[in-house]
Amino acid sequence: MKVLFVHNGYESLGIEYLSAALKAAGHEVRLVMDPCLFDEAGFWRVPALARLFSFREAALRQAEAFRPDFAAFSVFTDTLPWALEMALEIKARTGARVIFGGIHPSAAPEAVLREHCVDYVCLGEGDLALPALLAAPEGPLPAGIWARKDGRIIKGPPPAPPAALDALPRPDKTLFEAAAPVFSSGYLVSTSRGCPHACAYCCNSVYRELYKASGVPALRRRSPENVAAELLAAGPGPGFVHFTDEVFNSDYAWLDRFLPLYAKTVKLPFSCFVFPDARLAELAPRLAAAGCFKVQLGVQRFDEKKRAALLGRRAANADIAAAIKALRAAGIYVTCDNILDLPDESEAELAALAAFYAEHPPDHNEIFFLRLYPGTPLLAAAGPARPAPGGLMLPAGYSPLPPARQRAWASLLTLLPRLPAAARRFCASRPGLFRAAGGLPLRVAARLLSRPAHDFHTLRFGRLYLRYVIDRLFLGR
Repeated sequence: MKVLFVHNGYESLGIEYLSAALKAAGHEVRLVMDPCLFDEAGFWRVPALARLFSFREAALRQAEAFRPDFAAFSVFTDTLPWALEMALEIKARTGARVIFGGIHPSAAPEAVLREHCVDYVCLGEGDLALPALLAAPEGPLPAGIWARKDGRIIKGPPPAPPAALDALPRPDKTLFEAAAPVFSSGYLVSTSRGCPHACAYCCNSVYRELYKASGVPALRRRSPENVAAELLAAGPGPGFVHFTDEVFNSDYAWLDRFLPLYAKTVKLPFSCFVFPDARLAELAPRLAAAGCFKVQLGVQRFDEKKRAALLGRRAANADIAAAIKALRAAGIYVTCDNILDLPDESEAELAALAAFYAEHPPDHNEIFFLRLYPGTPLLAAAGPARPAPGGLMLPAGYSPLPPARQRAWASLLTLLPRLPAAARRFCASRPGLFRAAGGLPLRVAARLLSRPAHDFHTLRFGRLYLRYVIDRLFLGR
């Protein structure tokens, strides 16, 4: 079979694993990229520039030239409208059968299959399901695959994700590097799948429900030796490593084995996502000694009880403060995630959050506005939501605060780590000083201008835009 992956903008480790599994089964695999410049769903939209720098037709011509048997999309809720448009065109031009996988089809498979351009959905991980489907596309549906045939939805057995991650083929890194050289800088890797936590807004709550019948644990981890072998095979060329694990510090016994092995053999600087538990501060020097230069951790809100009740995150502010202090003392760049537009948000809590950061500043505050996704507990807890195209549920201003006040708090929290201590304390309860500070452009500028030497996402963002803008302006592509 000829299988075409169609993706928008950034490297997908999931697609790389699927490509490796399909190639091992003898299929021909190719990737077509639509970079979606200035049209990044849920993040960065400038319509006039998106039209000027649109590469959609070029991507469709590449798909048409390949003439695939199957066109495969990894779909987030935010990217569903784009994926449906591309799938409709590719099906019309090539006759390919279309399969959607990823978090949105896993959370809302029936809604996705009601779209006439989608023939199959893959629920959960597709390492085993996708090769099984392609081996016998006219036969019984394998575990984790649903289909639409003759107007009816046919359901395969419940998903059966791989339990032994060491047995999987290494991700196919050539796929994205062939699409654009920017993907050769930095190495994206995961040591685990799943998450031990149950955050109410997170996709892992969907996968946890999907996998109940399989008996597969919520968290599966590769052996330290298996991870190190993959990274050693990549060599020093990528320059640095980014671990995509939901929580890199979810298993301290595993880290006791992995960190010394990594420091001895791989020896590349790395970044990761961590959970601010009671042991993170103690771990900081060992992370730094192994080469960690950046961590990103979720704070989300200040009130501990509301953080646990609404968001499902049980973290103590004292542990967060200790982790920020210890990580920065070890020379590690610290980014903290924060969610605004919560339905029970108050000026008093935001002022307390700002006062907390005035005393315990990270290197950078990342600000997100609440978005509600299908299948997540937070969608039910937050009350009525406004539906948007593709099944996304938008809060539409759930916060009792006016949008201008929210933007002011977002600007204050973004700028706070860059102020001297006295200025931080003075500004912490005065968001009005930052009302005109710039919103999203300010947050993008803050990330670009204040970052560590190796910053996977910022570097990829910059190089991706630079490459495609040059292609359009100077090479006429």
